[in-house]
Amino acid sequence: MASSRKKDSTTVGTAVGAATLVLFLVGFMAAPAATAGSLSEEDGMCLSCHSDEGFEKATANGETLSLHVRGEAFANSVHNWAGCTGCHTDVELDDHPAAEREINSPREYAAQASRVCSQCHSDANLKDGPEHHAQVSNAGGPACAECHKAHSIEKMGPWKASLEETAYCLACHGRAASAQLGNGESHSLFIDEAGLRKSVHLDHECTDCHTGFSKESHEMRAFASAREHSIVRAEVCRACHEDKFEQYRGSVHAALLDGGDLAAPVCTDCHGSHSVGPKAGYETITGLPCKKCHETVFDAYAASVHGQARSKLGHIEAPVCADCHRAHDVSAASVGDRLRNACLGCHTGAMTAHQAWLPNTERHLEVVSCPACHAPAAERRIDLRLYDSVAQELVSEQEDVSPFENQVRSVDANGNGLDAMALWKLLRDFDRDGTGRKTTLRGRLEVRTGVEAHRLSDTTKAIRDCDSCHREGAEPFQSVAVSIVGPDGRPVHYGAQKEVLTSVISVDSVGGFYAVGGTRIKLLDVLLVLALFGGISVPITHLTVKWLFRKFLKRGAREDASKNP
Repeated sequence: MASSRKKDSTTVGTAVGAATLVLFLVGFMAAPAATAGSLSEEDGMCLSCHSDEGFEKATANGETLSLHVRGEAFANSVHNWAGCTGCHTDVELDDHPAAEREINSPREYAAQASRVCSQCHSDANLKDGPEHHAQVSNAGGPACAECHKAHSIEKMGPWKASLEETAYCLACHGRAASAQLGNGESHSLFIDEAGLRKSVHLDHECTDCHTGFSKESHEMRAFASAREHSIVRAEVCRACHEDKFEQYRGSVHAALLDGGDLAAPVCTDCHGSHSVGPKAGYETITGLPCKKCHETVFDAYAASVHGQARSKLGHIEAPVCADCHRAHDVSAASVGDRLRNACLGCHTGAMTAHQAWLPNTERHLEVVSCPACHAPAAERRIDLRLYDSVAQELVSEQEDVSPFENQVRSVDANGNGLDAMALWKLLRDFDRDGTGRKTTLRGRLEVRTGVEAHRLSDTTKAIRDCDSCHREGAEPFQSVAVSIVGPDGRPVHYGAQKEVLTSVISVDSVGGFYAVGGTRIKLLDVLLVLALFGGISVPITHLTVKWLFRKFLKRGAREDASKNP
């Protein structure tokens, strides 16, 4: 009998549609009264077919819609008093099914069938409760029947009281739910319970972080975008992690965020929100969160001697991102001595090893970045960094609109790069702001990009040829930039012509950087030769004149002696 019902199920009209309140009341009044735990005679007629577990209907999208109703569950539900026709107002016993109808999908049917719920439960009434506010306000939210099980609805009071806070929250957020944001985005409200249970926050209830929410209250805030929501919600981490939060506030990431870059990472971008793992998970090649934003840099690192030492050789002491850049107070590694100190912190014997073959080792390690020699395939350049000789620190911009940038544009209107005269004028004018600053340029040999800085090779492949720099026309001196530390802590570079390193006009401005053979100023060579020639010629001339004069005197004496024997 059940199999014949399956064949005929495509003709069973089970859809309700949007029933009117009048029809609902008519259906309800026609249904015999039923007490809790019992069913009316009319309901029994319906269940004579719908109680069969195999009763179902194929939908247009290929899924199957179950038409099975558990009589006992319905008899004990809060709606048993209404009876079947109290909700299914378009179904009559003498004309069943009411009409041939194709159903597209079970989800679509649930949404259509749930419309009848609004006859008793208005949107205004549902919005008073925290359980429904968000979903009633969201046109794309789940239908009533998807959460409440259409035919076995229980009283919510006892059920709610029996649940812990997190279990209560997951009753809704453990389902595929979403909210509509101001920019039209659909923001998922789904929480993976399995991931939550594995997180380091396992012992916390939802309300420990989501303050303002409980079984009795459900805060409603409008967010313009999913990104705005992430930024605001990340503030909650501060309640337990004040020290890490303060470190983050001093980082380049926070500076970018404060400057209006909403893509800059916050706590949850690196750690996740509901599946926060242990610290050890972020110290593996596969667990590094940095690669989500810095993919090209990460790929360069992964192929480097450091990355290969971890992934292929299993050396867990090999550095990952946080070892050089730190985890929370991330700053630009190319500014100051931080990167050099990070390298020497691990490679404690590096200074001694370099001293064995490299003259003036300390000076070289000060003005030559480690990647400049240890990433031999990288393109290199000279970075002339603005340095305040009075405060003895690199010059930093503290404003959103850079006055220095404006000054650069005024002396390099065509964007061809600063020449020696323009650079001299730039430094002269830059110090006329009443700060008492005395700006000079400190040169540093470095690689051109952050990607190349991470392509470190084995020590045996490092550049050890002095001639690669200390000769005329050496490759590193063909690219020159002038830099100032930007408001976010990262250097901002402006192009300069390579001749600024070899112009006599730059003697004062670029006096802080000189490489024997590489930045030779030819005019000074000529002047030096002339000075040497002049210095040597004076004593030679003096001695010559003295010799000739003595010779003349001796000759005169002999002549006088001959005349007066």
